[in-house]
Amino acid sequence: MRKHLALVAALTVVLGLVLYGGAAVAQSSDSSEQTSVNGQVTDSTTNNPAIDYRPLSAEERSNMPPLMERYVLDELKNLRTEMQGMRAELLREVVNRQLEAIDKAISYSSNTVTYFFYFVAAVGALLTMLGWQSLRELKSSVRNLANTELQRLSQEFEGRLTSLENELLLKSKLINDHQHEIERTQTIHALWLQANQLSNPRAKIETYDKILELAPGDPEVMAYKADAALQLGDRDWALSLCNRLLAEEPESANGHYQRACANAGLGFKEAALADLSRAVELSDSMRQPAWNEEEFEPLRDMPEFTEILGSKEDLPPAE
Repeated sequence: MRKHLALVAALTVVLGLVLYGGAAVAQSSDSSEQTSVNGQVTDSTTNNPAIDYRPLSAEERSNMPPLMERYVLDELKNLRTEMQGMRAELLREVVNRQLEAIDKAISYSSNTVTYFFYFVAAVGALLTMLGWQSLRELKSSVRNLANTELQRLSQEFEGRLTSLENELLLKSKLINDHQHEIERTQTIHALWLQANQLSNPRAKIETYDKILELAPGDPEVMAYKADAALQLGDRDWALSLCNRLLAEEPESANGHYQRACANAGLGFKEAALADLSRAVELSDSMRQPAWNEEEFEPLRDMPEFTEILGSKEDLPPAE
């Protein structure tokens, strides 16, 4: 390192001299006017002798001081030698660094592989201590665990499928029931329309019987059937139908009205007035048809009849 420092110092001195000489020459050329005649330069401002810059011949060169020339040549030689040494040392340093990096990589790889095998050996020893003595036993245990888990999953899946199937069956049953109910309702509606278009009481009764087959005990159908029986003159049958109707539906205004008609026709005036009063109480619209009902002819002269129905001018519209 000391040699290197000395060499660098010498180079610095030489370069400084060269740069200083060039700067001085440039400054002298700018500040004064120079002339050149036959290779010699003279200064026009002063009478100083001119400096000769002509190439030197061999004879003239031999007259130069040999010490300075030898010093410069030796310094250049030493500088070249030192530069070659520095280059070789730099190459050695680079090679050494590369070798160190390769050595570290190989060492790291070797340590990694070694630690991995140590880990495998430790795991194998641990498995051996826990009872896994061979790969066959390990495979058998894994298979048993897999089969157990698969059985559990299959049972759970089957249970879910069964519940889903039961739910689907229940919904299908509900859909079928609703469909049958819709069909029954449509059939009943069609039979009602057919009964309204009929004028024969017996045909009406047959139609009402068909409706009762689809809707047993329907109070509305029973009331209209009792009305058809009254139209046939069979008051006993009409009274029986009304009794059955009111047993199931005591609040049926139409049922009380039809039973009042049957009782009036049979001569049971008190019972007829009681049923008529109940019918008007349940539905005020029953007063309108009562004034025109033929079955109530035996009751028209009774003050109770007029008291129940009131004045004709105050009658509400019939339903």
